[in-house]
Amino acid sequence: MRPSDPIVDIADQYGAKFRKTLGPVRRIGREAEFPVVWPDGRGADVSLLWAPLLRQGGLEPVHEDDGLLIGARGRDVAYQAEVGKATIELSLGPYDDLWELQHGLNRALDRVIRAAEQCGLWVLGYGIQPRSRSSSRLLTPRRHYQAFYQAVGMPWLRLTTTAADQTHVDITRGEVLDAVNGMNLLSGPIIALCANSSVYAGRAGRYLSGREGFLRELGIHRYGMTPSRFQSFETLIRYLAGYLVYVLPQDGGFRRVDMTFLQFADRELRRDPEALFKAFLWHEHYVWNSARPRVAHSTIEVRPACQQPPSELMASSALILGLVEALTQIQAYLSEALGPDPWPAMARYRKAVIRHGLSAKEPAPGMLSKLADFARDGLARRGRGEEQYLRPIYDRLSSGVSPAEGVRTSFRQGGMVELLRRLRIGPEPIGAHGHFN
Repeated sequence: MRPSDPIVDIADQYGAKFRKTLGPVRRIGREAEFPVVWPDGRGADVSLLWAPLLRQGGLEPVHEDDGLLIGARGRDVAYQAEVGKATIELSLGPYDDLWELQHGLNRALDRVIRAAEQCGLWVLGYGIQPRSRSSSRLLTPRRHYQAFYQAVGMPWLRLTTTAADQTHVDITRGEVLDAVNGMNLLSGPIIALCANSSVYAGRAGRYLSGREGFLRELGIHRYGMTPSRFQSFETLIRYLAGYLVYVLPQDGGFRRVDMTFLQFADRELRRDPEALFKAFLWHEHYVWNSARPRVAHSTIEVRPACQQPPSELMASSALILGLVEALTQIQAYLSEALGPDPWPAMARYRKAVIRHGLSAKEPAPGMLSKLADFARDGLARRGRGEEQYLRPIYDRLSSGVSPAEGVRTSFRQGGMVELLRRLRIGPEPIGAHGHFN
């Protein structure tokens, strides 16, 4: 009897984890990361926030197995340090719509800002530490982060300064491949419209999206846009399994692996499907494509947006939700505008916008405006008035100025003081359209 292919087995299990049908509305969640700094712009240690956060009540402490306090958790929010100890992550939702998401973000950020004020710290609406450089000094002392640093080396430290705004959107089993393909293809336009990390290490950088520029050091295609379209679950799983496994949990610690998952599966776990699938889920979490399916939530996680400016904190979530809702129309448009294989043109565009933002030449004339309209129509079809959250996106298209370009101009005119004034999230509540009052 011919032995089964472990990749086919994983693909079957992987697909089965996604919901068969959507509920009344496609729900949305968010992993919102924010740099935390001292008033002079130096990265601060977010562990200083845990005690004042917990004193506010309604939260429970979160500890590592070794007792390290790493965050706090409430009913619909979790706070924790990211890979960098100067970045706080707010995991929010899921919610039914953008209004609920904004309300949840308001509540969560209000807590963080009050805690930060007690410590003399500032929270920024920005995608990277503006002054502190990537370093082991900024690495959060969680055991698996330390293990990854030992395995990956210096590129891992690029994660110690970045702050993403990752959006999760409900998808069904039948939508997984279209969502992965479509949202990876759209990563360039998302970066063009949402880049916000142009000043870093205390100077104006060569990238408008410093996040995406630096994190490419984690590996070609392992971070960022996938190399081509996936035709089946099996081709998706085989692609993910072709990457090196850095470390895996073992006996309360972490084991260095240093072989591809395909090699690992063949040598060690072929005869234990349950352990093999568990190991795969750990491994694929550390392949950072611009859009990736998440089996734990039955969502597509869309990753290339920087954290947005204080006055426009809902912009990227609105854009991404609208694009997911309109993927069928968008894919037809791109095939017509760019031909049956739009991947090469969109990959070139993605590379260009990381450096040049909205001034990069679009693969098709008017493409960004057309995509914004698709997103607006996608939100409008939900019937909840969410399309008004796209106002900042249309403002950026009209002016031709992305948040990153505005930040760079502020820095050149007024230095770090002016940059921090522009980026600091104040204690005032967020207004009705995602703008601070």
